Formats: sequence, structure tokens, C-alpha cells
Amino acid sequence: RGIVISSCGSTGRNSQSILHLKRLVEMDIFDFVFSFAGVSTVDSLVVPALSRFIENVFMYDMGLWAALERSFGEDKHALNSTPVMLSFAEFRMRTDNTRDRVVHTRVLAYSNFKDARPWGFDIYWCSNPTCCARAHDMIFHADGKQYYGNKWIQTKMKTTCMKCKQTRRKIVTPSWINACSIENLGRCWYQWPLTLAQRMELGITH
Repeated sequence: RGIVISSCGSTGRNSQSILHLKRLVEMDIFDFVFSFAGVSTVDSLVVPALSRFIENVFMYDMGLWAALERSFGEDKHALNSTPVMLSFAEFRMRTDNTRDRVVHTRVLAYSNFKDARPWGFDIYWCSNPTCCARAHDMIFHADGKQYYGNKWIQTKMKTTCMKCKQTRRKIVTPSWINACSIENLGRCWYQWPLTLAQRMELGITH
């Protein structure tokens, strides 16, 4: 049982909206809720990956998160166009052989420094408290050694704000950002929505 919400914007980005969608899974109405987490989508880019996700779940009986990684996670063009959100339930065995139903809500994203989306975020802010420029007014680069394969997430980042001219170097990937299990450069995931502390790590002060 699942629902695909083929809209973008606030549906998969607003904290209250996300918590309402998660509640549908927590109440056991659905086993999963899928939504786009970007500001816009391009049908011709996302529909093939979405179709593969549905096939993986209902035809090939893959686990829900694995199905997402093997569809959007393997389609660079789709994931580069928009991050995707999945709220889903899975069962965990307890020591007494009973099962717990656990609900996760995650975003799968593509990290693209060149397009001002570090770790998939278009909500990054300049850390200068007197500036707070948004990501589209900043330049992002890999800083120092650039890693590839399943170690790409160890690559440090350099940012330059085009408004206040502040430069920051050797920025490490936050510990709550995870590389995908598939060895594809730039694919990452994190719990969603972000906490206040996590938002502050991205420079967001309010």
C-alpha cells in the first residue's frame, strides 16, 4: 500500500506538510508515501525513474528504500533535477522474535557543487550573519583532495559568497548526511525534515 504525490514545492519541503505525510505511514494507512522535495520537476526526466521505482516495489518485491536507490539513485538526470522524499515503514525483529514497525522519512538527493546544490540542498545560506545570501548567490567547489566511489562524501567543500565575498574552506560533510549504498558519485540521503541544529549547519538562522 503506497501513495505517490506527484507535486513539488512545499509538499515535500515544508516541515508541517512532511509530518502530515509521515503520519499517514505511522497510522498504518499506507506503507509508504513518495513525494518530490524540489521546487520544480520536469516530467520527461522524473517519470522514467518513478516508473522504475514502482516496478521495483510491486513487480520485483524490493525493499522500499532499496527500490528508491535502484531507480532515482541510478538515474543521475532525474535526481539532479529534484531530490525525492520517501516516508516508509519497515519491520525489525526483536530479541523475543516479535516485530516492531518502524517508520523512516528520508530524502534522496544528488550533490552538485557546480549547480549550487551541495549535498542536494538548494536551501544553503551564507554563514555570515550580516549577509545570509542564498545558495544561488554562492559558489561551491571541492576543496583539497577530491574522493570518488563510495568515499566521495569525504570530499571537503569551499564556499564563496558573491554578495559579501566571504570565503570558507575545508568544510566537511555533516555527519548526518549519508552516502548511498550504491557506489554512484554524489548520491546521498538524510532524515527529513531537518532539525533546527541541522538547518543551522547549512547557515539557516530562521
